[in-house]
Amino acid sequence: MDEVSEIKARLPIEQLVAQYCQLKKKGRTLICLCPFHNDTHPSLQVSPDKGIAYCFACQKGGDIFKFYQEIEKVDFKQALKDLAEKTGVKLEERSERTSLPRDEKERLRSCLEAAQKFFRDQLKVSSVAQEYMRKRQVPAEQIEFFGLGYAPDSFSLTYEHLLKQGFSRSEIVAAGLGVQKDLQDGRIYDRFRNRLMFPIFDHQGNLVAFGGRALGEEDAKYVNSAEGPLYNKSAILYGLNFAREAIREKKSVLLVEGYFDLLACHRVGCPNVVAVSGTALTEQHVKLLKRSTDTAVLCLDQDRAGHDAAERAFQLLAREGFQVQAISITEKDPDEAANAHPDVLRQLLTDGGVPYLDVVLSEIQKGGTASVQSKRAALQRMLPLLDTLVSSVEQGHYIARIATALGSTETAVRDDLKRLPRFSPPAHEQDSSAGEKSDHFSPIEIALGLFLVYPQHRSLLPELIAPEGGFAGALYEALKDAPEQNGSVQALPLPPEHRDRAAILHLFCEVHGFLDWSESLAVREIRKNCQRANHITLKLKQLEIAQLLKEARVDGRSAEEAQLSTQYQQVLKLAKMAG
Repeated sequence: MDEVSEIKARLPIEQLVAQYCQLKKKGRTLICLCPFHNDTHPSLQVSPDKGIAYCFACQKGGDIFKFYQEIEKVDFKQALKDLAEKTGVKLEERSERTSLPRDEKERLRSCLEAAQKFFRDQLKVSSVAQEYMRKRQVPAEQIEFFGLGYAPDSFSLTYEHLLKQGFSRSEIVAAGLGVQKDLQDGRIYDRFRNRLMFPIFDHQGNLVAFGGRALGEEDAKYVNSAEGPLYNKSAILYGLNFAREAIREKKSVLLVEGYFDLLACHRVGCPNVVAVSGTALTEQHVKLLKRSTDTAVLCLDQDRAGHDAAERAFQLLAREGFQVQAISITEKDPDEAANAHPDVLRQLLTDGGVPYLDVVLSEIQKGGTASVQSKRAALQRMLPLLDTLVSSVEQGHYIARIATALGSTETAVRDDLKRLPRFSPPAHEQDSSAGEKSDHFSPIEIALGLFLVYPQHRSLLPELIAPEGGFAGALYEALKDAPEQNGSVQALPLPPEHRDRAAILHLFCEVHGFLDWSESLAVREIRKNCQRANHITLKLKQLEIAQLLKEARVDGRSAEEAQLSTQYQQVLKLAKMAG
């Protein structure tokens, strides 16, 4: 068995998809919201027996490799490596055999891992850092679990340690651990000095960066690694690697602002938490979360900046169809709340929040809406939030409530909403394929699909004009040679490059209910679809002959013209019969 086949045997498609999406049983397949486009009705079809996951709306997916490539945005080589690691399949050491240099990203990861070990060792011997952790009420178990460390108060101690570990100057800088401030001087300084160190992992658990919290009175309270080959802050949510299973289990994600807020939530028994860690929530963050849940609970800082961040987060989340709730606490942030009243915070987080728009409406009403200015301010705050709601029913509910709160009418609020500048995502983020292609397969392929799922009626295959070349041609030939008692795609003598599409065609027939027909209906539909496919084939042949006939007439090739004219009449007659 080759590596690809062994990985497929060890990792069923449904197990892989379940790591990203919430699956539900539907008939012969499993379904979920498609992670590849803005899906509101489950359209990703997962077929365990065929080993494929495919969305017929955006036409993305395939076997475990194609699904993984699409969702993780990696090439086949990286997908093979990642899935081999997941399944414990040992890959042939191609790079060592050919004496190729080690992969640059692997070197950078190794550099980060060496730095993390150094920082952890430093925390164990630093009385200043240990005292700080005691004041912040972070127990030893959390220090160990999250891999926290300490960057010593030195300009070059980390850098010198990494040099001794065999890493080059350029690797230390590229990993975000060193800074070359003066190009002429050439000296490299430690990026992190006298800071509590939080290792930052991507959602797969790979170490990609660090966040450092100052222990002294430095200008910047927090410093993060610079973006580089491993770290894209717009795609990383702190703590997601620890939270994914809990998010799926609790069917919601708790969003907090900082590292210590996240530790606090874990301490009170709420592990389904992620932190934006000093950067604004992005569309990439939201899409990552959408793989695991469609409910988000905001528990951001209770200051003006926190309120603004909550409104921005709501708009991004609501556009992706999230139910957005909010939790209000009396303390500044969850960290303070956990240290002051852990039982109260635990109860608040366990109970869940209230709809975020209810919170906003409550704040508007408390602020008063008697004056024209206050009404205008309320609309300026509320309308952009209403505009992001996916559900018309939900939008209508809040339009009625804001109209009542302002002493206005629903019509007036709707008119103001219509005048609001419409949101349009950047061109590179628009999914132009989703929902635009009404027919995933051609009529000829549909006809072939019926022979695929009804092998007992393959004696009718000669009624279909044989397609020439491509997937349809290959499938026709394979069906012609396949046993009539076997409807399995695996049993077909198909070239490897066409197997996935044949499996997707089989799935297409399943999800559209073709397999539920009676025998007599199946025969009628097969013949009807063959007739439709033949009509299209003959029409295309007609156009082809007409063009050749025109060229022969212009060139004065009378004998060829007569022959083509006869062919044209024959095809025309057949087309009329097929139509």
